[in-house]
Amino acid sequence: MKIAVPRSGEDVAPCVGHCALMTIYTITGGHISNQVDFPLRSQEPFDRVRLLRDQGVDTIICGGVQDVLEECLRGSGIEVISWVMGSVDALLELYLRGQLVPGHEDTSPPGTELPSHPSR
Repeated sequence: MKIAVPRSGEDVAPCVGHCALMTIYTITGGHISNQVDFPLRSQEPFDRVRLLRDQGVDTIICGGVQDVLEECLRGSGIEVISWVMGSVDALLELYLRGQLVPGHEDTSPPGTELPSHPSR
């Protein structure tokens, strides 16, 4: 399974359509086994969808997303968990535990680590 997260530093980028970096995580046995950063030069929504589709991404965890981009992602078979905010690591952990939902905001204090209980 592959999960993509548009990033701004260590946090989920506020808008997938304008972020400069996308990280794609490979999940094996409920744990992150690999990650690859992709600098995004084009702000064209179809280029972003093509990148994710070409990389075999199953799910994108993102902040704000334009309706047309979300429709294209879903039409390409990519699950979209949108309108989330916070630390990429904390949100990925919630996803792996099956607890991440659209609109989630990570409010844990900086440096707080969630226990690892992979469910996927």
